[in-house]
Amino acid sequence: MADLTLHSLLLCDYALTAQDGKISAIGVFSQINVVRMPATHGRCFIVALLEATPGRHDLSFQVVAPSGQPALQQAPRLRIEVPPTATSANIVADLKGMRLSEIGRHRIEMRAGDQLLGSSPFTVNLILRQQPGNA
Repeated sequence: MADLTLHSLLLCDYALTAQDGKISAIGVFSQINVVRMPATHGRCFIVALLEATPGRHDLSFQVVAPSGQPALQQAPRLRIEVPPTATSANIVADLKGMRLSEIGRHRIEMRAGDQLLGSSPFTVNLILRQQPGNA
């Protein structure tokens, strides 16, 4: 099995990969504020920077709620092919309609098969909506 080391795992509002392979991550965040539960976070991106040996790698992402339950019904899976001359791989995954049913500390996990490469925490906060005219 090929070796992978996760260096960074980010949650952001938007990300893109330029033609030269550089990643731009815009609006990196570690908190999501919602006014009711359950909630759906419309769209966000996961950015992963990996050290990787050449060859094929099968990867997956999952969002894990504070209870330990998976928050994504369909965990994004992707297969990357690292060229023989490369030592790293950058991944941008588009996450649409993430369902949030718990408040508290969640985490994004990245796996290669059954192996956990790493995780990154984020917090879901339930906030009170401000009423107009109330001080």
